[in-house]
Amino acid sequence: MKHIFLAITLMLGLCTWCLPTANAQSNKAKAAKVKKDKKKPKRKSMAGLSPVAKALAEAGYFTETEARPKAKVYIFICSASWCGPCRALMPQIVEEYEKNMKKDKSVSLVLLCSDSTEEDAQKYIGHYETDIPGVMHKSVHLENAPSIRGIPWCFYMTAKGELISAGAGNKVLNWKEEVKKKPAKK
Repeated sequence: MKHIFLAITLMLGLCTWCLPTANAQSNKAKAAKVKKDKKKPKRKSMAGLSPVAKALAEAGYFTETEARPKAKVYIFICSASWCGPCRALMPQIVEEYEKNMKKDKSVSLVLLCSDSTEEDAQKYIGHYETDIPGVMHKSVHLENAPSIRGIPWCFYMTAKGELISAGAGNKVLNWKEEVKKKPAKK
């Protein structure tokens, strides 16, 4: 009888211990789509990609979603999880992205994350439950990218890599006006 009681107690304890883990895993499944493996898949063929799309593909995404390869304008938001102003601005950016930017096939918003690890970056974007494509800032090399003067920071580039404009992170929210501008002269 003692063995049966001990076995039942052990089973109940095990079930109670596993329950929070199961809930945590289901919450993670609801979060943003981030890569499940550590390997960065490379695009099979980069032929025909614009210079910006190629640079992003070479850098590798830490999210499942990639930037639109045929976008005419790329909007980059430089941000990080450890930055208070970035975290304060991100909900507005996500809302604008989900409501409007996603529908416009000629633009692509990309998160350039300044976190120290991809894991931190994945947690950061996952917190907002969005499919904004993300790359690590240190891994992407864009020839005409402006100097970052702190974060949050954003800049707009044509698919050819011409800088259109740059400024504080909240400039992302004025994207409809910014994408109409001509590239800045060198």
